[in-house]
Amino acid sequence: MEVLKAAVLGIVQGLTEFFPVSSSAHLVITPFILKWDYIPVYYTVLLHFATLLALVTVFYREIWRIIKHFFSGIFIARYRKTAYFKLALFIIIATLPALVAGLFLEDYVEGFFSNPLLVAVFLLVTSFFLFTGEYAGKRKENLFKKNNTGSNPYEFEKTLIVENMANTYANKKTSGYLIAFITGIGQAIAIFPGISRSGSTISFARFFGVKREACVRFSMLLSIPVIFGAFILEFPAVYEAVNSGQDFSAAGLITGFIFSYASGLFAIKFLVKISQRRNFNFFAIYCILLSVLIFVLILIRKV
Repeated sequence: MEVLKAAVLGIVQGLTEFFPVSSSAHLVITPFILKWDYIPVYYTVLLHFATLLALVTVFYREIWRIIKHFFSGIFIARYRKTAYFKLALFIIIATLPALVAGLFLEDYVEGFFSNPLLVAVFLLVTSFFLFTGEYAGKRKENLFKKNNTGSNPYEFEKTLIVENMANTYANKKTSGYLIAFITGIGQAIAIFPGISRSGSTISFARFFGVKREACVRFSMLLSIPVIFGAFILEFPAVYEAVNSGQDFSAAGLITGFIFSYASGLFAIKFLVKISQRRNFNFFAIYCILLSVLIFVLILIRKV
């Protein structure tokens, strides 16, 4: 692959990995629109790993505290009462559905990555998740404000995602562990290209009234074990491609990695900031417009 193509794909991956618009869809659509050859799964995994490093760069303090409190909590009781230990359990529980989906559906889904029509359909599913999740979340927020006075006891604090997961606007009957599991199902569904991982996880948590910024941060932390696991599984293929010189050159891989990392940093900071004051309906509209564009291009090329 030429370095320019690698740079374009890296930027596309970095910007869309955390934006709720499906990075996998864009890695299918970009070659389709530009009439490039479709890229293999291992290359997409390498780009995902670059955005994972961007995520670690931004959230390394939270990640370290989660790891520290979890392993300390295994042996020391007082750590098991901390928010970070509970957050670690939420992440583990939410990762299980994606693990099952990856084990049983990976071979089946791999062929979808060269089918723009299916991607267009799944983008519409993403837009539906975003619209309904925001509607449900806002409704529960308004219900909370109507039935309560004074300051909001569940106001989000940067590192206390647990407070929003365990004590949502919806009610106190819903366990934070259940919310985490349902959110994990959203991540498992995102194995299909066009269904945004961040879009589905954010929306599924919003259904319960979890604040938008808490949803965004939890979604980002939740991506770590899935992306890392996928990279480990695909690493032999990446190593073989570099050594053999086939499919992609080392220069192309490095270029894509660097651009994916840099644009990923921007996307993470932008999304966290914008989630504090705006809903994500404009992302849903973008998914619809992109889906329509794909349908139109398919029709034109068949004529």
